[in-house]
Amino acid sequence: MASQTLMPKGAKSGALLANAAVGDEIGRAGAGFGELVERTGAAVAATQNLLNDTGARTATALAETLVDVVAVQEKVYRDDGSLDTSIAHTRKLPLISFIDPVFYKWSSVRVQGRFWANEFSSEVQTDTSSGSSGSGGVSASAFGISLGAGYNYNRSSSSSGNVERTTDSSVGQMRMNALLEPRSDVSIPKPNQVIRGPRLSLIQGALEDVLDGAALVARTMSLLIQFNRRDGSPIAGKAISVESDGIAWSYVGGPLAVTDGSGQVEITLRRDFVGETPDTTPTDFIVSARVGLVQNSIGVTL
Repeated sequence: MASQTLMPKGAKSGALLANAAVGDEIGRAGAGFGELVERTGAAVAATQNLLNDTGARTATALAETLVDVVAVQEKVYRDDGSLDTSIAHTRKLPLISFIDPVFYKWSSVRVQGRFWANEFSSEVQTDTSSGSSGSGGVSASAFGISLGAGYNYNRSSSSSGNVERTTDSSVGQMRMNALLEPRSDVSIPKPNQVIRGPRLSLIQGALEDVLDGAALVARTMSLLIQFNRRDGSPIAGKAISVESDGIAWSYVGGPLAVTDGSGQVEITLRRDFVGETPDTTPTDFIVSARVGLVQNSIGVTL
């Protein structure tokens, strides 16, 4: 007689679990970026204060430094417009009269941040157990003698496992642009000019429309040029060079005229309108007169 019983006690296997959250990485990145912006603002403000202090000390040094400069440049011209003499009048002036102190400023400061964060977490659990038990016996009888034998056994096994894996990464990129520029340019101004010599005056005359029946075909203006010495006396017999910006002109009295006994010469400006529907809107022009180095200009509207 024999019997055997095998009965597993149980088996269990865990499944893959995943749980990822990047809120902590983003939170730390945001806090770090905020601190960077705060410190950058404080650094810009502190640097600006130092720049202002440096500019103030520079202005003080320029104001206290005296230099010999050409305060006035005097030029004397002859009646024909050629240069006779040039006299430089010098004097001591503070350097700040000619050089503006430069005050620098932060025109713009920009901070840009970009962040990437990822996280992956996995967990695997395994728990397995099994068992078995059995019993048996054999008996015999012969010639009045009993023989017997018996046995029993137990067997069990178990296993467990735990695997955990976590991947966590965060990457950040920062970019900063700052522009520092002067508030004003440094330049040495030209000395004042004093002209002693003849002068040219340009005086506008009458403005007239030229009609062909009822149609407006042109518009004219007379322009008187006066040439005088420093004391106001007229200079006669001098040819005047005339330049115009896009407007036709001609001498009154001939192709080439010189100043008369009153130091005057007259020219006529003319604007012609061509085409079937010309634009007759009044337009601005520049007319210049010159004798040697002496010149003058006037704006006219035709």
